[in-house]
Amino acid sequence: MIDMHTHVVPADFPAYPGREKNHGWPCMRCGQGHHRTVMIGGKPFREVTDQSWDVGRRLEDMAAEGVDRQVLSPMPELLSYWFDLDDALAFGGYINGCIAEMVAQAPQHFHGLGMVPLQDPERAAREVRALKHEYGLLGIEVGSNINGIAMGDRRFDPVFAALQEEGMCLFVHALHPTRERLYGPPLMEAMVAFPNENGLGIAAFIANGVLDRFPRLRIAFSHGGGSFPMILPRLQHGWETSPPLREAIPRSPQEVARQFWYDTLVYSVPALTYLMQVYGTSQLMIGTDYPFVIRETHPGRRLQELALDAVEREALVAGNCRRFLGL
Repeated sequence: MIDMHTHVVPADFPAYPGREKNHGWPCMRCGQGHHRTVMIGGKPFREVTDQSWDVGRRLEDMAAEGVDRQVLSPMPELLSYWFDLDDALAFGGYINGCIAEMVAQAPQHFHGLGMVPLQDPERAAREVRALKHEYGLLGIEVGSNINGIAMGDRRFDPVFAALQEEGMCLFVHALHPTRERLYGPPLMEAMVAFPNENGLGIAAFIANGVLDRFPRLRIAFSHGGGSFPMILPRLQHGWETSPPLREAIPRSPQEVARQFWYDTLVYSVPALTYLMQVYGTSQLMIGTDYPFVIRETHPGRRLQELALDAVEREALVAGNCRRFLGL
């Protein structure tokens, strides 16, 4: 079993090397036992445990839950698109190095996705190639929007071109959704706003024809695509009945949506069954959000409740992820 949606936070961060007075460079505050707190701008952002950086601890958890491999990617808040370019390059180099080091400690159990400075798409494209040839990583994790600009925007075409040329994959994770009209405690952002952010993000990739321009690019979305599985039938109906929409989007939205990959992190057998109907069993991969509080534990148990034949089960458990990673 391959868990394609897991995150890394390093045990510590280097001192800020730049000159910006109001930088968002994180630091780590030690807590009790195995707990530490990521501090950003002098304020606590998230409490994490040594599961975030300790290879031995991760391997123990994986063995206990039947997971053979994990795909490691940065905690999304570390992507740092709000840094100036020099700071982003320095910080990204550190995070990518941490992920590469974890992979090197147990290459039979880990694969790595890195980060690039998308606030400068041309420079980010050059960094994509460095991730493969210098760090040995298989692709990149990106936010669903880059400082308010949809990741599917054409300004990021240099990055898509570099990924396609290098045969690397793209994992799109919900990031910084709109918070207007969101009530309740901070966790409501991840529970409610992230899925809707994913829906907007996937629609942007389809409407902007990313796969039409880069047909060999392998793209996956977090959290089962969020709200998009419910949006897709509506979008498909509009495309079939509206000439302006068909003119703007050359290919059927349903056809394009079935070329993306999605994780299974929807916490529900009926929801997962619906994902299989909408996307097809060939495009779903196990994802848990390890090691954070909202993660799904023992991901294989939910699969046992699905009516899968042996071929479909192998695809969901590992085969689809191997195709996405290009292995």
